Amino acid sequence: MIIDKEKAKYRAAGLDLFRVVAAVMVLLFHCHIHHENSFGPLTGFVSMGAVFMTAFFMLSGYVLFLTYKDKSLVQAPALKNFYLKRVFGIFPLYLVVAMLYVVTLGQESSFQNLVLLPIEVLGLQSVFSTLFPVSHNGGTWFISCLLLAYLAFPLMQEVVKQMSTRTKWIALAICMVVLFWSPLVVHTFKTDSIYSNPFFRGLEFFIGVLLCSLPIRAGIAKALATWKALLVETLLLVAGISIAVRLNIFVGNYMLYDWIVVPLFACMILTLAGLKSPRLQGSAMLRYASAASYAFFLAQTFNTEIENWLFAVCGIQNNVLQIIMSVALCAVMAIALHELVEKPCAKVLKKK
Repeated sequence: MIIDKEKAKYRAAGLDLFRVVAAVMVLLFHCHIHHENSFGPLTGFVSMGAVFMTAFFMLSGYVLFLTYKDKSLVQAPALKNFYLKRVFGIFPLYLVVAMLYVVTLGQESSFQNLVLLPIEVLGLQSVFSTLFPVSHNGGTWFISCLLLAYLAFPLMQEVVKQMSTRTKWIALAICMVVLFWSPLVVHTFKTDSIYSNPFFRGLEFFIGVLLCSLPIRAGIAKALATWKALLVETLLLVAGISIAVRLNIFVGNYMLYDWIVVPLFACMILTLAGLKSPRLQGSAMLRYASAASYAFFLAQTFNTEIENWLFAVCGIQNNVLQIIMSVALCAVMAIALHELVEKPCAKVLKKK
């Protein structure tokens, strides 16, 4: 999620688009579950919009490996710089949002907040599955998962670099089998949800790393890197999820839908990474939206409560108007967080 010159050197504009779409789809999913907003024939698809968090973790692993594939993080200076960039890029905005939530919307007592403080500051809340509905963790759990994935990335990178292509495919297959099978265990034995579990989100992140490291044949890469391929992938994604929802196949068990979304998200990432589009590449709006996507995710922590108040005060009941206002409200908060917190911190990091 960190925007700097080093990463910008490798970024494909198509991946910016993918990141922005994932953030917006999660917001539309929240509109559906919190306000029962309808999206016409796409309602079933949007009702499972939480699967786009899988896209986010896969993309994060892919982009990070793409950024550092020609660098070694084994030596202390490089490792130190890597971790400092993650700290500067993630923690300031996360801590501001966490503090604002505790002060304005938090229901926990002072003692409870004091007990939670070390866990929240270190970003370890995802290790405790039952903390998901506590305080701001329903909106910030993904940061905890991402921090743990970033912590493990230097080791991931070195291991993947030393793998043969055959071993990488085997590792990819094992990760996918674990992801596909584990939700069945949850369903069968009624265990705690693995939606915010850092191990399984780490597997999605690792799949992104493996995907970036795999050599793709020139012919396949060329065939994938087209708008037509993206259209087919999108139609398959929408159709697969919509049909599964209509058939009531484990609706609400978002991680089980990895069997549909992981292969298609992988194809989409490869497509968008190789897509040559001067219009996307030259879009300042897209670059800004991608840079502010982290803030957009975090702004959703407050969105529902503010919407509930706003819709009640203004008497807004129109479905379309509610959706438009939800997106606009989240965008405004994201811009404020990006401009007032993220950008100043990025300047400090640049000076350092």
